Formats: sequence, C-alpha cells, structure tokens
Amino acid sequence: MDFLNKAYGQVTDLFKSMTPAARLTTGLLVATIVISLVFLFRQQTETADELLFGGRTLTNEEIASMSAALSKADLNGWDTTGNVLRVPRGQRHTYIAALVENNALPQDAGSAWEKMFTEHSPFENRKMGELRTRYALEKDLAFTIREFTGIDAASVKIQEIMNDATFPARPIRRAAVTVKAAGTMSLDANQIRMIRDVVAFGGGIERSEVVIADTNGHRSYEGPPKDGALSGDQNAYADTQRRYEQEFTHKIVDRLSMYPEAKVTVYVELDQTLEDRTTQIKYDEKPTPLKVRTTSSDERSVTTASSGRPGAEPNGVGNRSVAVNSTPDTESTLTESVEESENTSGVTQQITRKPGLVPKSVMVSVGIPKSYFKHIWKQQNPTPEGGEPPTPTPAELQALEAQEIATIQDAITPLIPKAPPGEDSYPRVKVTAYTDLPVPEPPTPSLVATSGTWFASNWQTIAMLGVALFGVVFLRSMIQSAQDSAMATVAAKSDTARRMAEINEGDEDDEDHESVAFGNSLRGRSSSKGRSLRDELTELVRDDPDAAANVLQNWITEAA
Repeated sequence: MDFLNKAYGQVTDLFKSMTPAARLTTGLLVATIVISLVFLFRQQTETADELLFGGRTLTNEEIASMSAALSKADLNGWDTTGNVLRVPRGQRHTYIAALVENNALPQDAGSAWEKMFTEHSPFENRKMGELRTRYALEKDLAFTIREFTGIDAASVKIQEIMNDATFPARPIRRAAVTVKAAGTMSLDANQIRMIRDVVAFGGGIERSEVVIADTNGHRSYEGPPKDGALSGDQNAYADTQRRYEQEFTHKIVDRLSMYPEAKVTVYVELDQTLEDRTTQIKYDEKPTPLKVRTTSSDERSVTTASSGRPGAEPNGVGNRSVAVNSTPDTESTLTESVEESENTSGVTQQITRKPGLVPKSVMVSVGIPKSYFKHIWKQQNPTPEGGEPPTPTPAELQALEAQEIATIQDAITPLIPKAPPGEDSYPRVKVTAYTDLPVPEPPTPSLVATSGTWFASNWQTIAMLGVALFGVVFLRSMIQSAQDSAMATVAAKSDTARRMAEINEGDEDDEDHESVAFGNSLRGRSSSKGRSLRDELTELVRDDPDAAANVLQNWITEAA
C-alpha cells in the first residue's frame, strides 16, 4: 500500500511540474493507449478463431440455414472456410443459442425423420404425407452416404413412375445419387457398390434403378441390368472384374508394406459364365410303385319256402285232407377282388450350381525402386569406423536385385489363384526395378510473399501496437525532459547557495551552516574529496531526488 501511495505521489508531482501543453499532450497519449488496448482486446475476442461443432464439415444446405439463423440474430462475427463454421472464442455460447432458437443445428442420423414427425399435422392429406416421408428418406440416405470415408457431399433424389408394362400398372421407384468425393478424387468401385447397396436396401429400390453421378470424375454409373447381361459399359463382368482387382491389390499392397514406394498393378481375367448349373439323373433298375388301387365286391343270394295266407281256410284247416309241400332255403355267395398299380423307374437327381464370373487368371505387376536395393546393400555393408563408406559395384547390386525380386515373387504367388492347367507362357507375377528420380522440392515462398501475407492478416494489430509504442516513447521523453528541467532548477538553486556560502565564509556560523548542508545533502560525505558542491548535488539528485529536495529546502530556508 505504501508503494502505491509513493508512486501516486510521484506521478502527481510530475504532473504538477508539467506545463499545460505537456499535460494536454500526456492526457491525449494516455487516452490513445487505453483506446488502442481496448480495441486490440475487442479485436481478439471478436475474431472468428474457434471451430464450432468440433470442426465438423457442413453441407451447403446446412451452411445456408445457419447463415440465415445467425443473420436473424444479428451476429456477424462468424466465418465459413472449407465448409467449417468458425465463431469468436468469447461468444461461442451466443452463436449456439441462436442456432438452437432458429432450429438450424447440423443434421444427424434420423434428424429428417424427427423433423417430419414433429411437424406432422393430422389435417394434411395423404399425398402430402407421402411427399414428406420421401423427403425425410432422401435426407437420411444422403447423410448416411456422407458418413463414408472419402465422401464430402451427397444428395439423393427418389422418384416414382408408373410401369405401364404390367396390369394393373404398378409404381417403380428410381433413385439418382449425386456424390462428391474428397478433394479431386473419383469414386472407386467399392464406394460405388456401397452407395448403391445403401440406397437400394434403405429406400426399397431395385439396384438396377439406382444411378450414381460422380461430380469429380464427371461420370455416371448406371445400375446393373436385371438379366445380368454382359453388354454395355455398366455390366456385371466389368463390375466384378474391378472388384476382384481391388481386392487382390489391397492384399498384395499389405503384404509388400515393408517395401517403400512399391507400385502394384493387378489384372484379373474372369470366366464369362454367369452361372454353372449341372443336373445329373440316374434311373434305378427296380421299379418304384407310384400308385396302388385295390377293388373288391361281395354278392350273396338266400331262398326260403313259400307260405299261404293267414286263417283256417287258406291254410287247409278243416275236415278235408291237405297236402303240405316244403322247399329248402337256397344261399349263394360271390366275392371279387381287383388290384391296380402304377410303377415307375427309380430316379436319382443331383443338381450342382457353381458361381459365375470367377477369376480364371490373375497377373500381378510390381515395381520396386532401385534406391531400395542400394539401401539394403548399405545395411549389409556398414561403413567401417573411421573409414569411408563403401560403394557397391553393378554386379553386387544386380545379384541383390535378383535375390530380392525372387523373394517378392515367392511372397505374392500364394495370394493369387493357381494357374490353369497347361503351360504358363507368361509369368503371373512380374517384378521389375525402376529408377526413382528425385522429386524436386516445392519452391518455398519468398520472404517478401510471406511477410506480405502475414502483414495483410495482422496489419490492424501491428498498427495498434505501433500507436501504443509511440505513445509510450513520447510519454517517456516528456517525463525525461521534466526530470532534466527539475535537475536544472536544483542545480541553479545549488549555485545560489554556494555563492551565499562564499559571501558568508568569514562568519562564525558558516561552518555550522556548511556542516548542516553537507549533512543533509551528502549523507555524511566530507568536502575533503576535492569535488565541487554542484557535482555532489547533481549526484544526489540522480540517486535520491527526495533527499535533494529536502536539502535545497533547508538551504533556502536558512538563506532567507
């Protein structure tokens, strides 16, 4: 606290010792410094230097929605570079709150469906509901495709048309997918297949009805024909061939990862049979009953004695004689059985199905840089201690090259299918050595260009620092001039005191006066050193201005 009071007193005394013009100039300089510092702090806090959402890459639609939301909230300190949103570091929460309020946050998986269900109205018609559902499906499929590695942007459009070839006419769904790969790369076969599978299964669309447009490659990829035809640019043979070539290339590159800058190219020849189906039927010698039918009939016949009418007269009851005749019972039985059967020969059917478009021949070409063989030779022949590094001869390099090429061929051969029966007129694995030319380093930017770019982006900060530095230097010079003026005043007063001391040299109390002056001013210094009073006072003012001021005050008081 004493330090602050002392410093405040010194500043106050210094300000009082200035002229009015110096006071005005000092005040203006201090205000300039304060304003410059405030502007510098504000510039640092309002510069868009913090990535929002973890540096996530946004789509053009999301950027447009966010731009409208931030403009509506009167926030203009943001910036988009490379589809990444940057905001000022100190206002991050304000920007996020504005995006949340205007429902402009980035899209995630299922966001389109959630928005559709949220905005659903029970009074909308069926047609509008179908359109909203299809729109949500398109957005969700596009978001899924953008999540693939190497994909920057994607959009999906689904359209339904009526197929008049069927009765009744049925709708057919078609999809057009527009994809932009990362940088300037084109889509490869694996990416095309993944995109087509996602759209086909996710949207309930036939794979043949999905068209993929590559914006970087300036090419479109139609869906494979339904009948698997081998004609045309987009056919099953070409698609399968590219897929096999990429799979073999990936395996071989992984196997040769210890060889730097190895160039691998694979060519696959496929069997053009789409499907191989074999049916074998074998008949058995013993017939096999298919159907048996048995029919039986039973017939019986029974005969009994005849009888008269009831009563006495019909039965001959009376005084006359009656002859009674009796016929025995007759019974006949007829049984008949018929059996029919249908037989066939025993048949054994064996159906064998083999996949088509399988690799028939695979050939691999590998290039190894010649610098690799020199590096291997130097490892095998290290430089002796204190000697010069050895130099390989062409014969040694050739022998090492042949050995390494054979090793590479032995490593690749098990990774590809065996050669078809017959004489192999061309080697399946060909390894060659190529001369790797040194790649020129990209030219470094000149100091002028670098400094110009840096100055263009930081000129405001430099200008503010320059103004602040100028103000500090100017203020220091003014303080120094004020100190010099005070020292001159002290020196003048000391000359007056010395002349007064010389006039009163003969007085008795002159010795006491001089001892008091020296005691107050020189801190116990004696005049035996041979130095003048002015020099001692000058040194005292430089070392302790307060003590010098007290000494001068005592002198002036005593002189008066």
